[in-house]
Amino acid sequence: MNQKAIIDMISYYKNEHWAAHTLKVFGYAQGIAAGEDITGKEKEIIEYAALFHDVGIPAGIAECGSSAGPIQERLGAPIAMEMAGKYVDDEAMLERIGYLVGHHHSFQIKGERDLQVLFEADWLVNLVEGNNLDRAQETYDKIFVTETGKKFMRELLLNK
Repeated sequence: MNQKAIIDMISYYKNEHWAAHTLKVFGYAQGIAAGEDITGKEKEIIEYAALFHDVGIPAGIAECGSSAGPIQERLGAPIAMEMAGKYVDDEAMLERIGYLVGHHHSFQIKGERDLQVLFEADWLVNLVEGNNLDRAQETYDKIFVTETGKKFMRELLLNK
């Protein structure tokens, strides 16, 4: 992954909270991917998707007055593909990045390892930022699948 994409993300948001959130999700996604032995193109796709997962928020607020998950997904996918396109010249990878960003709040989707990593990384951050630690066990039981994501949840949020 080209690390200059991080600069693009920060410049796009121009908002410390959104940038900080994204960097946390990006870091957890990298950690989960490493723990699950994800490498190569799949790892790169996860990294770009994590880095650009919330780019639909500013557009959603501007166009719809909302940053709701479905709006983020719909508006964010093409923006993420455009931003990642500066660094990724593989059309299939760009499509997958767009797919992940376009479904990162679609928790009913099961069995897609790269999307699962993004779900788990985003939840780890959202539970803390949203002060929803009372929902940590429920989220662990319903959302977390990867062994590494479960380990992070147990050690960081469930104190197990």
